Amino acid sequence: MEEYMKTVKKIFVALTLFCAMGSAWAMGSKDASTAKSANRIVSLAPANSEILCAVGAYDQIVARTDFCDFPAELSKKPSVGGFDGKTVSVETILAYQPDFVYGTSGMHDFLKQPLEAAGITLYLSKADSVEAVIAEIRTIGKITGHAAQAESLASSMQKELSAIKKAVAKEAKPTVYYEVWGNPYMTVGNKSFINGIIQAAGGTNIFASVDGDYPMISEESVIAQNPQFIIIPNMNGETKKSISSRRGWADIQAVKDGNVYFIDSDVYSRPGPRVIEAIKNIAQILHPGVTF
Repeated sequence: MEEYMKTVKKIFVALTLFCAMGSAWAMGSKDASTAKSANRIVSLAPANSEILCAVGAYDQIVARTDFCDFPAELSKKPSVGGFDGKTVSVETILAYQPDFVYGTSGMHDFLKQPLEAAGITLYLSKADSVEAVIAEIRTIGKITGHAAQAESLASSMQKELSAIKKAVAKEAKPTVYYEVWGNPYMTVGNKSFINGIIQAAGGTNIFASVDGDYPMISEESVIAQNPQFIIIPNMNGETKKSISSRRGWADIQAVKDGNVYFIDSDVYSRPGPRVIEAIKNIAQILHPGVTF
């Protein structure tokens, strides 16, 4: 069972990244000022739950998903189950009598019609850049009645982001391969917020020219790009040995130099308040001599 849950979590992270494709209000408004107050919230994604807690709306959460595990106190909240139409139902959501459901575009669009019919606001997140994450924090703060706390957090994040960018501005920008998934190979394109993380940290995503969020790529294309750094989420179960054992990978510069790094998949895959932590971590990997 434990191994099964690990596999489910891996698939969830990959699908969350792959399916995030737009943002909308189910009740027809993208303007936070026109939204009804959100006093009973069902959160359908880990990043969403992190944002809610960070702006001070923890007490307004009435339910979350099995994957909403940070901060730890979220475990005290009841779960609606998984994250998609096969593992979470409209009926389960409605049982918690929410007035606001916080989902992810591309994954929870199927909830729009039934929730709208029930008079419940659905917000579908599309945090596709670091700046979009910060903007969404401000938006959710206004919607939940915590505008001041959200503004304080967003301003602090923006200040840290600016400081990191300034510190690495004059440094060389090493090439980076970020592996979302290894079977099949999936990476980050120019529409992914992780591409923005790499750029803000002073790196160059080798697939930044690919138009899309999380494109499938060939193993040969990674080898041909010969990245200076390889970054892989720790959920994938890879090791430096397994990476160097891949056909042709031993000749990649990053492998030869030992610049293969395994990072916390939760921190890097969730477009939420810990995005600055992710940028800082990558900046320290790429530019160990820089302080900020």
